[in-house]
Amino acid sequence: MGIFDKLFGRTKRTEKETEKVEMINPNDIWFTTPTISNEFPQIVPLKKQTEFDIQIHEDDYRQNEFLNLSALPIVEQEIIAIKDVWENHSKKSDDYTLFKTCHVRNKIGSPNLIINFSELKTILKSNSVGQVIINEDALINGFAIKTQNTTYFGTLNNDFVTELCIAEWNENTTNEILEINKAYNLIFVNWFHSDLIKND
Repeated sequence: MGIFDKLFGRTKRTEKETEKVEMINPNDIWFTTPTISNEFPQIVPLKKQTEFDIQIHEDDYRQNEFLNLSALPIVEQEIIAIKDVWENHSKKSDDYTLFKTCHVRNKIGSPNLIINFSELKTILKSNSVGQVIINEDALINGFAIKTQNTTYFGTLNNDFVTELCIAEWNENTTNEILEINKAYNLIFVNWFHSDLIKND
């Protein structure tokens, strides 16, 4: 009998309390992604939805992101670790790949981009601005914008973009990525597949 029970005279356990705790075999735990970001965005409560909202799961945060060119050596280190997960800690199922371990990217840190938001919208020829909902009930302190090919999202600080990511794209997105890279001396990384796009 616990101290709470002694104080309040409760001696009968509920059915839930007497259920046997089942242990999970660690060997049965698999991940659906080989890597996640060590950082998490600042969020605020979701108060209302707009005509243009995008939904992302926390595991998808910063999975496709722009980084400063100076981060390239660290990016290459992280990619080595992710490739090891693919090569030595994964298995294929009928529809997707599962991973026995998940590499947490803890070397990159915050991208610390400094991109004028109005200028970025001009480069991308987009005035379609919305918001980003994460895990269905919280709002990233940032933005979402759409072009004909791509949906971007990120964080803002005084009208400057500090993080810039991609949520959806098609085969024509590469041209936009190269244009952004050139304008701001950046590289683009798809962490899931360890793909890197940088200008020559």
